[in-house]
Amino acid sequence: MNTRLNTSMSTSTAFENIRTDFLTQLVATDAGRAHLLSISVEAEEGDEGDIFGQLEVAVDDRDLARIVARHRDDEARHAQLFRGCLERLGLELQPVPDKLRLIRHLADTTGGFQTAVVETAEDIVATYALLHAIEARGVEQFPRIAEAFAPVDADTAETYLRVSRDERGHLRYCERIGRHFAPSEVAWQTALDEARDRETAAFFAVGLANIEHCTAQGWVQFEAPA
Repeated sequence: MNTRLNTSMSTSTAFENIRTDFLTQLVATDAGRAHLLSISVEAEEGDEGDIFGQLEVAVDDRDLARIVARHRDDEARHAQLFRGCLERLGLELQPVPDKLRLIRHLADTTGGFQTAVVETAEDIVATYALLHAIEARGVEQFPRIAEAFAPVDADTAETYLRVSRDERGHLRYCERIGRHFAPSEVAWQTALDEARDRETAAFFAVGLANIEHCTAQGWVQFEAPA
């Protein structure tokens, strides 16, 4: 195994250890649990620029428009599930600073959804590529959060797993509609690659900001990586 690969694997392992430790510490307190669930509520409700409303108008195929509506309704339902976890745990929904909101960060740094106007097939492809990247992050992250919650509150852990299963279906929604409007498979894959790059940069920026925020609040006890 070459040195570069060794270094990459070591960095990846270190990051995973930090992320696991961070989540474990965060869910150990009421304040940390409220913060994490509030971020989850915001993420599900954060339809910047009424993007689903715009998509319903722009998608001129009746069957695909139903998928847009189903996706939108799922996000609202997920937010209510997370709100239900807060209520059951006796916690209050907390305000989420803009710097900790992934969708807002995407809007501020790359245009994202907040100022998007979805009218053309190209707009639809770009929007669904970005939605795909965001949903894929949920599929990756929610089981990790569930694992952290499991020793603390099994019902909340199951809620995250339930939402993660739905997000896998949302990936299929994105792929079906994105491919329908893309002029070719190459164009769709290119849009996906560009969206993943944008989402990855935003995810790491927001993640580091969240570590710094939670450390400052005293919910976790380690410093954000440089």
